[in-house]
Amino acid sequence: MRYTLWILLGWLFLVTDLSAQGLQYLKMPNQELLSSDKVLFLMEDSEGCIYYATEGGGICRDDGRQVDVFRSDADHPDLLGSNNVCSMVEVGRHIIIGTFHGAYVLDKSDFSIRHLSEVDDKRVDDIITLQCGDLLLTANMKVYRYDHSLKLKSIYPVPGNYVARLFEDAKGRIWATQWQGGLLRLEGDKLVEAPWKLDAQPTDLADGVKGTLWVGTMGCGVVCYHPDDGSIDLQPQASQGTVTDVILSVAENRLWVNTLTGLQAYEASEQLKSLPLVSILPAGTNLSGRLSLDRHGRLLVASREGVSAAIGRDNKWNVKEIMATESADSMRQAHQLSTRPTALTFSKDSTLWFSTGKDIRRKRQSAETEEIVLTDKKDVSAMTFSADGTLWLGTIFGQLYRYKDGQLSVDEYATNEYSDGIVAMSTDSTGRLVIVYDRYVRLYDTERYTLRQQSREADGVYCIELQETGPNARWSQPDRDVIVERLPRWLTSWWMWCVYLLLIAGVGVLIAHNIILRRQRDKFLEMMKAEIRGDVPDEETAGHASQQQPEIDPILQKAIAFVEKNLGNEHYTVEELSLDMCMSRMTFYRKIQSLTGQKPTEFIRTIRLRRAAELLRQGSQTVTEVSFATGFSSVSYFSRCFRTMYGVPPTLFCKTTTADDRSPNGNLS
Repeated sequence: MRYTLWILLGWLFLVTDLSAQGLQYLKMPNQELLSSDKVLFLMEDSEGCIYYATEGGGICRDDGRQVDVFRSDADHPDLLGSNNVCSMVEVGRHIIIGTFHGAYVLDKSDFSIRHLSEVDDKRVDDIITLQCGDLLLTANMKVYRYDHSLKLKSIYPVPGNYVARLFEDAKGRIWATQWQGGLLRLEGDKLVEAPWKLDAQPTDLADGVKGTLWVGTMGCGVVCYHPDDGSIDLQPQASQGTVTDVILSVAENRLWVNTLTGLQAYEASEQLKSLPLVSILPAGTNLSGRLSLDRHGRLLVASREGVSAAIGRDNKWNVKEIMATESADSMRQAHQLSTRPTALTFSKDSTLWFSTGKDIRRKRQSAETEEIVLTDKKDVSAMTFSADGTLWLGTIFGQLYRYKDGQLSVDEYATNEYSDGIVAMSTDSTGRLVIVYDRYVRLYDTERYTLRQQSREADGVYCIELQETGPNARWSQPDRDVIVERLPRWLTSWWMWCVYLLLIAGVGVLIAHNIILRRQRDKFLEMMKAEIRGDVPDEETAGHASQQQPEIDPILQKAIAFVEKNLGNEHYTVEELSLDMCMSRMTFYRKIQSLTGQKPTEFIRTIRLRRAAELLRQGSQTVTEVSFATGFSSVSYFSRCFRTMYGVPPTLFCKTTTADDRSPNGNLS
């Protein structure tokens, strides 16, 4: 299985790290990307993905790169019986979903959803998995039992009232609490009333000490319940308030208790001992949702107020603050700026640099005034510093500038020739510049002058944030953890070695093919440049030269003639050339590549550059005039292509310097 990256992609907030217990509080990542901010339950699956059960928004799956939403809408009206999801559990490759109108199964292999038709289309209040692998869920005064393959085994009628929570203790006994009722226990194939000697209604259960149970109640806090005789011990430090959830973290021997007044933590010994917890929670935080644990024992708390959180020890977190999406007005107030900034960034010494839309300013930590660094620098929409101290500026028109040692210059190599606006910029760990445009993202190596581009095909106006993550990183695994998987036995079988040999042979054929194409390309380029040098054999060598001079294929001559005929048309495309040649695009592609070693676009560019060299040798036109006369819409792009082919920029190419003096590499990019 392929493990995806998971160091919290998106907008992350690192909240203050304070606690005498060594705990941290963290708002759940990517929650602003959910279909609803009212989260009723959180769950981490076996692959490290976080599932959100929301109120009105269906179920959301966060894999660290994106949030996928599964909900009924106009296009998929029957996907879920209700978009109010109140419970979830993982069984093998399936996620069992409990909604306000029935139960559903999400298959993680293809993300299809089907209805559990045996369950009544009523609210599914709770779902649990048993130690034996079976599944229990409750709906409409019934408890349904399925095996691990999701085949229905039993239906237990519920006496008295609806079941609120299901629980299996360490000894395998199955319990249930009831809405406005008491405590139930499964005996044989029936749910029977268990002795309950307290006026307060039980709400939730957790394993206690020596076979006892911790039971949350409405009004009496948490009590210790003895299953053998039904006796109850009140807990002095936890005997007040209404408890909605209790859950035991075995690894930390901590009992987490959620009440109407807030979250509490207790040392789960024979008598509950209250632990100080308020220091890790931001002021005013109300975690009103259900409790669950991730695979490392960290607490996940859902909330209907958009502040779902995770709580765990310091040494299990690997979180860093990336960038908070703020409005221009909020940034102005936060940094006490004189005007609304269009972009801002910080240097290594924590100096704030920002753009006003008209100039570039900086504000030092100790200074109250702003210093204008660059005047008349308009339309800057993104800024960032690279490791060498260079300030990079991007504009709404796609221009890229670099500012270093008091000098401002245009980066012509990476400036966007299509005038797409730059949305944001950042640098990765290797020093490359990440440039986000309206339609795509570019990765720019400023030392090697290489660009990689990824298109963004979604429509609409929006902002995105990028975060570089390490390999094998997940929600529940720090970067330093290494995941090691044993290869399946079939990978070492004899027929796999045959596959390996075939792959090696295929790679060899591909390399040989590329070498042949390379030689053909060099031969074609040399022929084109020989015409520019004016290599004409004299009478003494005419006979010998005629034997060495290769004959040009008639098809190639015809293609060259069509390109030369359309030199001034910058929109003359491969499709038009293939139509002129009376060939399909694919046939023309194969023919040109076999004759020249080049792709059709490279072939057209070579003919244009050959003509450009001829015009430059004549010396009657400027570089700009030559670039437009040969079908190049951008002078900077023409200069790059010309230098790649002839080894010098067009400004240095003249009559007295022939192409034979260059060291062309023949590589057109």
